[in-house]
Amino acid sequence: MYKCIISCPLNREPQIPFSSSHRYNLTNPLSDTPLSPYAILGERHFFELTVTDTRPEEQSILDENLDKVSSFEQESLSAVGIPNLAFTYLALAEYNPIVPELLDAWTDNNDHEIVIIEIEEDTCSITNYLNDNQREASKVMVLLQTVAKLWRSFSKINCCNTLLHIDNLKMSEEGQLIVDKIYLDKEPILIRQLVETWENLFVEVKSDCKPLISSLMIKIESGDISNIKQLRDALQLMSQEIELKSILEEQEIGLNFDIMPEDEDLNTIAEHLDYDEFSEQSEETQINQDIDDQPTVVLPMKLLSVKEVGLTDIGRRRGHNEDCFAIESQIHKQETSQGTNIKAKGLFIVCDGMGGHASGEIASAMAVKHLRNYFQQHWENKLPEKQTIREGILLANEVIHSLNSEKGQTGSGRMGTTLVMGLLDNNKLAIAHVGDSRAYKVTRKSGLELLTTDHCVAQTEIKQGVDPEIAYGRPDAFQLTQALGPRDNNFVQPEINFLDIKEDTLLIMCSDGLYDNELLENNYKKLLLPLISSSSDMDEGIAQIIDFGNQINGHDNLTCLLVRIKVQPNLDNQLALF
Repeated sequence: MYKCIISCPLNREPQIPFSSSHRYNLTNPLSDTPLSPYAILGERHFFELTVTDTRPEEQSILDENLDKVSSFEQESLSAVGIPNLAFTYLALAEYNPIVPELLDAWTDNNDHEIVIIEIEEDTCSITNYLNDNQREASKVMVLLQTVAKLWRSFSKINCCNTLLHIDNLKMSEEGQLIVDKIYLDKEPILIRQLVETWENLFVEVKSDCKPLISSLMIKIESGDISNIKQLRDALQLMSQEIELKSILEEQEIGLNFDIMPEDEDLNTIAEHLDYDEFSEQSEETQINQDIDDQPTVVLPMKLLSVKEVGLTDIGRRRGHNEDCFAIESQIHKQETSQGTNIKAKGLFIVCDGMGGHASGEIASAMAVKHLRNYFQQHWENKLPEKQTIREGILLANEVIHSLNSEKGQTGSGRMGTTLVMGLLDNNKLAIAHVGDSRAYKVTRKSGLELLTTDHCVAQTEIKQGVDPEIAYGRPDAFQLTQALGPRDNNFVQPEINFLDIKEDTLLIMCSDGLYDNELLENNYKKLLLPLISSSSDMDEGIAQIIDFGNQINGHDNLTCLLVRIKVQPNLDNQLALF
């Protein structure tokens, strides 16, 4: 179920811009679904209702129009029929899921502007969240700091009004701030209005933070706070003082001071307590704030969620399946005074065996088993280094190669396997491969990207300067130049690369039976791109991918492993005092 926002001129009766014969259907009959007005801006008014998508696998009108523009400037978007309201969601896409994900948008012939956005389920009002279990001051300050950081980006595209509607701010079960929808600004919004909104909020909320909000308003009225940077500095100082006071109370240190001292700053308090490192950390904070004042701000990302699925199929022409895959993941949810943190660690392996009869099946299974055991022993905290990963792969090669030698296997009788492997540590990823099993990633911004280069004759030729068309025209173009098992470690050179996940990403790892004939390159918008959304069913999605692979290819075993990695801006960074 999705939220549909409709905008139309004030002098015109709003009309439902689609019917049951179109892609989007109303959740209830029209007679039971009155348009719910929520805003008037300029010469237009806005209404909302809920709809379902009957054809989620199809490309949206928005995506079709975005393909026609060369830049995401508002004029370019308007020229192809993308509404102004949609521009705000596109500009704030990096803040998903705080800001709802934009799914579709268009302008119809009746001058109706239509925007389809995701509805975040399992949320509660911000008032109920703060009243629940008497939220302590530190968590309240984290929330206010998040809103203040959002203000900067919202002000650039004139939608600060979004943060002034208390009923528009929700909280997820994980303690994540969620904006219900975007309100455009009718006129310039002042910092004073934001703090007044907080004052009104704390009329209904029982919290120790009420005096702090009052002190902020006094500073605004006196002129000590006149811009968002000064407000954020004040919130940062309050947060530090709250945490310092909490530590002192826990240690039963009898130092009494007000949460907002008039004549002392934190450096003065630190001198009383003889914390030498405090001054250094304050300088670091100032450096970070100075960086934050630059025209372009790149926020660090942190993990929001990880979801993984895997599926293998014998195909339509093979007698047995020589592919093997494994998924091992650990996901931890941590509740701290800084908010909710998700930490994840995952090992993902796809192997495509070769050697005929049951030999390939044995090689792929041996490789998977050995690598699982190896990383259980050699991966404790941070992501393993390149050399550690390489050694694990070479040890797997030795095991299979030794078995070939013991059995006296030679030539084409030697068993072996390809390998593609992913190691995920929060939003950091390592990809390693030997052979022609592949890893791809899909993002909304960049589409499909191949993360590995096949170890085959054609690619060897291309690296030496041969034209790709000529290289792939060779009869032995797809013959492997590397695999695990057939040869000793002197001939195995795993490729290992590291990357940071900076936006919502779908990682795909697969055997050649799936990607042959450019199946993914030609069909990723239909098969893969929709699976980035949290509302998509990955089990159903991977089943459709394998089924489609059998229709287009089917000549070989097919294996696919999907990992959906959702991230969010790390807006709750605070100074660590100790």
